[in-house]
Amino acid sequence: VILVRIETSPEDIHGMHAAEGILTTRGGMTSHAAVVARGMGKPCVSGAGSLRVDYKAGTLISMGQTFRKGDIITIDGANGQVLKGAVAMLQPELSGDFAAIMEWADAARRMKVRTNAETPLDARMA
Repeated sequence: VILVRIETSPEDIHGMHAAEGILTTRGGMTSHAAVVARGMGKPCVSGAGSLRVDYKAGTLISMGQTFRKGDIITIDGANGQVLKGAVAMLQPELSGDFAAIMEWADAARRMKVRTNAETPLDARMA
């Protein structure tokens, strides 16, 4: 499920938690949607100004194509793409200097959990 909004506000937090990703037509890298999604580890495309969202009709219009609530789209938060349908995903891999640092950390660590936990619930889930 992708949460599609013109822009998000704090009232959207439950939908943001439930969604796998967030798409907004307004905003940018420091917008509410982008900052919250980043903190949750979810992909976000914000500021997709060429898209039109009609809440009443439950539609998203992109390049003349109309998507309705329940249609499948894929978002790529790294490059801002919105794609029709389900796209095969690649699992991220550690590489280069970061991989070396993480190997050193693995050799020295005693705890077996790595997480970005901002709430007690997030920490328990990790």
